[in-house]
Amino acid sequence: MAKSVFKIPTSLDRSFLDHEIALAGGGWQMRPKPTKVILFWTASLLSLFWVCTSSFVSDADWWIVLLVVIWWLTATAFFGQYSKTKEMRFTSLPALLEYVPRSARRVITRRGSDPGPFSSVVGVKKVDESGYIEWFDGTVGQAYLVVGSASVLVFDEDKKAILNRVDAFWRKVDTDVEYIWITTKEPQRVYRQLGNLELLNRNLEVRDPELFELLDERYSILKEYVGGQFNSIHQYLVLKGDNLEALRRAHALVRSEVEGSSLMIKQASMLGSNDLYEMLRTIYTVSR
Repeated sequence: MAKSVFKIPTSLDRSFLDHEIALAGGGWQMRPKPTKVILFWTASLLSLFWVCTSSFVSDADWWIVLLVVIWWLTATAFFGQYSKTKEMRFTSLPALLEYVPRSARRVITRRGSDPGPFSSVVGVKKVDESGYIEWFDGTVGQAYLVVGSASVLVFDEDKKAILNRVDAFWRKVDTDVEYIWITTKEPQRVYRQLGNLELLNRNLEVRDPELFELLDERYSILKEYVGGQFNSIHQYLVLKGDNLEALRRAHALVRSEVEGSSLMIKQASMLGSNDLYEMLRTIYTVSR
């Protein structure tokens, strides 16, 4: 049975600097802090002592020295914090400096502009007619439009069955394939209804102008009203494998899951190039 609460295990990339130490003495005790946080504070305080006693700051007025001390301690407290991802904030300082220029925060997507910056954001190198994706890093993939069974309205027994099925699915996943779940809110897809409307038009036995007006009215309602103003939630599953063989195994796993049970994935439709472009357009198009 799947667990109701999951615990994130200790990272395999953990070094001795990530071990936590509890400092205590004189009747007080601090919360355990990672070794690298303690070393960062120690180095910062020693540097502050040197700046205030041996550098040109020591010759300034007392209030200037006080401002330097306050600024230094504030910066140390900010950059020495330990984030939820077990990283210190000063490690993100190079990325912050690269983000400061306005040119680094804008990606121009006009037809005549350089496609390099936008290509570096998307990372997709090629998409063929079947929807097969190639990325610049050498990985390959395919996208599905999926429909699940999870809901806040399901009964407890159904919830347990869904959790058990999901837990069993992830136990069979290989490590050389990445499963990317994408949830979007986009206009409803009405191409099936439009196709049925076109078939109805072709099968008319009586070619009456009033029937044509009625069909045109139904077409306008589906195309402009239902398909243009009513948004719905769509969920996609992108399989990204290290190689073609890993991608084939992932396809087989998803196919067996859809055919074997509807608890986790009720329906999965492989996207062709046109549908994939629509998904990417939804993600990367800025609403005006």
